[in-house]
Amino acid sequence: MDENSDEQDEEMTRGEMLDFLGDFLSQHRDANTLYRDHLCAILVARVHDEFGSEGLCNVMSQMDLKANWVSDIIFEASDFDNSLFKRHGTYDDEIVEKARNTKAMIELNKKIWRLRRRYANIIVDEVMEQKKVAEVKELKEE
Repeated sequence: MDENSDEQDEEMTRGEMLDFLGDFLSQHRDANTLYRDHLCAILVARVHDEFGSEGLCNVMSQMDLKANWVSDIIFEASDFDNSLFKRHGTYDDEIVEKARNTKAMIELNKKIWRLRRRYANIIVDEVMEQKKVAEVKELKEE
């Protein structure tokens, strides 16, 4: 009988099984995220080591093409370096990291996100207007 009681003790209840599966899946998801983050960091570091900032610009261009994005660089480190030196006469090699956490940067990002919708409409209207002009020009040439 002792063997049967040991087997029963080792069996999982349905709730325990669900808890186990939930923990496993969440750890697996975390592992995938961790793997993805490390792989991306390695790839970017390798491109930067071999090709510098120009190589990273190529990576951004390829990302734009693959994901159908239109991205742009808002600031470069030199923008902060120049401003910091001009306005305060100093240099800080951590200025970019510090700038990312400022209220002003967060505000800028919010404004950019709001403006992108507005300008998407303006840009689409301009494209369509150019298309109409081209069609009218083409008709006149015929």
